[in-house]
Amino acid sequence: MMQTEFGPNAQAFHAFKGMLFEPSNPESLERLIAYFEAQGGAPALLEAAKAHQDNPLELECDFNRMCIGPTRLLVPPYESVYRATGRQINTDKTVAVAEFYQHIGLVVDEGLSEPADFIGNELEFLYCLEVLAHEHAAKGNDATVADINALAQEFFAAHLGTWYQEFVDGMAQQAQLEFWRQYALSLGRFIATRFTH
Repeated sequence: MMQTEFGPNAQAFHAFKGMLFEPSNPESLERLIAYFEAQGGAPALLEAAKAHQDNPLELECDFNRMCIGPTRLLVPPYESVYRATGRQINTDKTVAVAEFYQHIGLVVDEGLSEPADFIGNELEFLYCLEVLAHEHAAKGNDATVADINALAQEFFAAHLGTWYQEFVDGMAQQAQLEFWRQYALSLGRFIATRFTH
């Protein structure tokens, strides 16, 4: 289940993004648990995740309450909301994110309900970059690895890095379940560590 061949950063992105796309999917929760059992570093999140293994639907209910609606979003999971005036979705920031994905040939599936600047999509993009870098490193393509890492840093500086802290702070404040509070704190720490080293 864990894709250890791509390295710990790819594993982390994969585990974190899964909970944003499918918070009640037992596989998403198992992937997160497996990552933290292997890597350590978040005992409170691991404990909270294990407490929901028998009823992951609770996780989706709290996530939806914060991030989906049906009323005003408490914690919008979209970059454009944090970077545009008036809490707008699908702005020029969304287009800029989608254009960034095209650097490596990725496009957001039109059939999916989430726009390019959904935090899960942004984490998915960084996961893909980690996998590509790992594959090129295994082949000894150091210049390509450097280019991929530079692209990840550029994406972080232009996009995810401009708003993720507000998102995780909001989730930590608005969560009713301890799981999401710990998830937000752990995601924030991981992103900060990944892009400051």
